[in-house]
Amino acid sequence: MSRTYQLNPDWERLSDEIVKPNQHILVLGALDAGKTTFCQYLIDVAVNQGLRSALIDTDIGQSTIGPPTMIGMKLLPSCDASTGKLLDGVNVNQNHIVEDGNSVTTALNADSLYYVGAISPVRNFLPLVSGTRLMVDAAQEASAEFVVIDTTGYIHEPAAVMLKQQKIDIIQPHHIVCIGRSREMEKITASYKLMDWLKIHYLPVHKMARIKSQQRRQEHRRTKFKTYFRNSEIQNITFSDINSVRTPFFKGRIANQREVDILMELTEEDILYAEWGHRELALIANRRLIPSDINRIKDYLSLRNVTTETPSYFHQRSVGLVGTSGTTIGIGIIESVDFKNQELRIRCHTGVLSQAAMIQFGDYQHYEIPNPSD
Repeated sequence: MSRTYQLNPDWERLSDEIVKPNQHILVLGALDAGKTTFCQYLIDVAVNQGLRSALIDTDIGQSTIGPPTMIGMKLLPSCDASTGKLLDGVNVNQNHIVEDGNSVTTALNADSLYYVGAISPVRNFLPLVSGTRLMVDAAQEASAEFVVIDTTGYIHEPAAVMLKQQKIDIIQPHHIVCIGRSREMEKITASYKLMDWLKIHYLPVHKMARIKSQQRRQEHRRTKFKTYFRNSEIQNITFSDINSVRTPFFKGRIANQREVDILMELTEEDILYAEWGHRELALIANRRLIPSDINRIKDYLSLRNVTTETPSYFHQRSVGLVGTSGTTIGIGIIESVDFKNQELRIRCHTGVLSQAAMIQFGDYQHYEIPNPSD
C-alpha cells in the first residue's frame, strides 16, 4: 500500500467496516476536506485485500484521473498481499503519483472517460450526473468488486444539495462517507437516513488537510492540461464532416453565399457563417447581433429562433471527441476556425480526430493554458 499520506485512526476503523466485496462508496465533503486522499486510501486498502477496485473521479475542476473537464474511471487490479504486486505483475505504486504529499491515481492512464466540458458543476448538472452513472457502469462492466466515487467540494448552495442528492439517487451507493461537519452534510444526507440499502458515515476533516488558494487550483489545471496535450498536434476537420452536440452549430444546412448576402443586408453586419435548421438559423457575425437585428431576420424569414455568436465563441474552446462506441476517446482545443474554407483546426492527440464520430462542445475555454509545446 502507498503510505505517502498520514493515516488517520478514524479512516482505519471505517475501512474495516466498508472495504468489502461488491460495495460502492460515495465520498462527500467541502473544498479541501481531504476527499481525494481518503478515496485513495480506501482504494489502497481494497487492492491490498485482493479486491479488483475502481476509483471514479467526478471533480471536474481538480481532476486526478484524466484532465480537467472530464469524469475519469481508473481500474486497479487486485493485489497479492504476500508480494505487494498486482496480479498482472505490475507494482501497486506504479499506478500512483505523489501530489501535495498525498498519493493519487495517475492523471494520464484512465480506463474510461466522460467529457463534461466544464470545470464547475454549476449549470452542468445533467452531464455530471449522467457521466457519473456511466463511469460506475464502466467499472461494473470491468468486473470491479469495490468502487469509490470522489466528488467536487460544491455542497453549500441549495442547487449543490440537489446535485449531490441526484448522484445518490442514480448511483444508489452502499455507503456515503461525509467528511466535515455533520450538520453541514446532513442537508444532503438527512432524507436518506431510513433507506435500507444505504449506510451514512461521518468523518472529521483530517488534521493534515490544507486549504488551496485559487491560484494553486489554476496552476493544477494548467499543469494537467499541459501534460495531457504535450504530445498533441493540430488537425483539421471540415464543417460538413462535423457531427456535433452541445452547440447550435454544425447541425443543419450551410447557407450559400446568396443567403449570407441577404442576412448581411438585413443586419448591416459582416456575416461570417450561417446554417439553417427547421425554421431556425444559427450564424456567426463580427459582433453579437442586437435584438432588433434578430427580430428583423425572424420576421423577414419567418423563423422561430435565431442564434448568433461571434468568432470568439470558438477561441480555445474545449471539445470532447467521442468514438463510434459512444465512449470518450479524447479531448481537444479549437485553435482556430477558417470560415472561408469552412474548417476547424483542433489540437488533440494524433489520430483521435479521425476516429471521432461525434464532437461535444464544452463550456470551458483555455485562456489560462500555455502552449503545450512550451
